[in-house]
Amino acid sequence: MIQLLFNIIINLIATIIQIIVWPINTIISNLLPDFTSQVGSITNVFNSVFDNITWALGFLPGSVITTLLFIVSVEIVKHTIYISTDKLIKVWNIFQKIKFW
Repeated sequence: MIQLLFNIIINLIATIIQIIVWPINTIISNLLPDFTSQVGSITNVFNSVFDNITWALGFLPGSVITTLLFIVSVEIVKHTIYISTDKLIKVWNIFQKIKFW
């Protein structure tokens, strides 16, 4: 019974908040630019950039491209490991400070 009453009160509060915030939400939605056109233009820019990169890489030998890809992959893995271990150490220190046990 108490849970039903609690759900009714929460739903009533949520409905009131939705009614109060509706005009603000409408104003903000109408003032913001069309997001789909922005995403489309950014996608077109990336496509043109990568088309030019593949054309330029056609002049390089395959072994140079393979070496460059290997170096970039190693750098990405190195930075990912560094960031992950740094965050893991921070989380471990927080767990030790909380001391659940």
